[in-house]
Amino acid sequence: MHGKKMPECRAHHDCFANHDGVCHCLNDNNFNGKDCPFYKTAETVRREQNGGSDYGAKKM
Repeated sequence: MHGKKMPECRAHHDCFANHDGVCHCLNDNNFNGKDCPFYKTAETVRREQNGGSDYGAKKM
C-alpha cells in the first residue's frame, strides 16, 4: 500500500488485525459510531481456521 496510511484503531487492542494501534485489514474503520463488525480476537480466528481444534490435537 504505497502512500496510503492504514487507519488507527484504539477500540479493540486485542483484535487480530490491530498491530500497535493500527488496523492492518481495513482501509477505513469509520462505522458511524457503531462497533467494528470485523472485530475478532486472535484466539477466535485461530479456532475458526482450525475447526476448533488446537495445533497437534487433531486426530487423523
